[in-house]
Amino acid sequence: MNVTTIAITGASGLVGQRLLPVLAERDAVTRLVGLDVRPPRRRARRLDFHLVDVARAELKPLLEGVDVLVHLASVVDPIPDEAVMARVNVDGTRRVLDAAAAVGVRRLVRVSSAAVYGAWANNPVPLTEDSPLRPNPGFSPAVQAAEVERLLAEWREDHPGVVVTTLRSAPVVGPGAERLPSRLLLGRPPVRVRGATPPVQAVHVDDLVAALALVVLDDYPGTFNVAPDGWLDHAAAAALLGASPVPALPAQVWTRLLGWSWTVGIGDVPPEALPYVMHPWVIANDRLRSLGWAPRHDNEEAIVDGLASLGPARSLRPWLALAGGAFAGASVTAWWLGRRWRRGARRATRPTPR
Repeated sequence: MNVTTIAITGASGLVGQRLLPVLAERDAVTRLVGLDVRPPRRRARRLDFHLVDVARAELKPLLEGVDVLVHLASVVDPIPDEAVMARVNVDGTRRVLDAAAAVGVRRLVRVSSAAVYGAWANNPVPLTEDSPLRPNPGFSPAVQAAEVERLLAEWREDHPGVVVTTLRSAPVVGPGAERLPSRLLLGRPPVRVRGATPPVQAVHVDDLVAALALVVLDDYPGTFNVAPDGWLDHAAAAALLGASPVPALPAQVWTRLLGWSWTVGIGDVPPEALPYVMHPWVIANDRLRSLGWAPRHDNEEAIVDGLASLGPARSLRPWLALAGGAFAGASVTAWWLGRRWRRGARRATRPTPR
């Protein structure tokens, strides 16, 4: 199919900013349409940019004449106001799909997350595109991403003439990639669960952009995992990240600590994210490789580049204090409960006076 006009929602985000200049250099692309709530840092050639919120604006006039629509607009990290998050991610997607149908878009591409598979102790390693979607309950980015995929599947059935492609990405690292799964993977903040040794996988942002460029410019219907070849075992990943100043704590302690810090507004990691640092959720890339795509960066290179792009770590003193306090509190609680239990047991063995 000849490509002339491509629209990108979320054009000023991490991936959109890198995708625009790549597409602008392709001879088949004559016009680019960008939609976002903030302007891009740099304007690509052939770009018509519109400052809009896809969850509120009238989109049909902006998408007239568009052949291919790349839907990147989303709230990626969890926020306390889940209703706002759902308005952008779920309701915004409905509005984008309605507008795409109204203008006769011929190809639609969406970037999703491997988090939709969920992080579970019984996950196969690796997960393929045929694995069921079972995001961990309460982790809004994964739950809403799975709901968006469901909407896309229904829309595809109602519009069989449109090629719909979904890319499910491993945690994205590289310059500017500071989303929560990526930061947790890189130890920012350092959340280490005692006894948890999951495999680690990260895709470089440039490899995700290359995968997008491939499926945007030709017909590749279906779902494709985007990840480097293989993964790192926990020890190899830990060696790359270096020693953590925060001790590995029991999952129950982290749940209380993260729940408290999230509730009072001093933490950006909800306790529902904890399974994603405890259990495997690495993915296979065979299906995407069969299209001719190949990652330029392996896991080690992606992680090293991600660490370099984050710069010096912010002060870890608050996390050290919180972690130490939580650990001490849990220890005191366990001691107190144990003491109460032992006293109760001794009383139960005493003879009852008559």
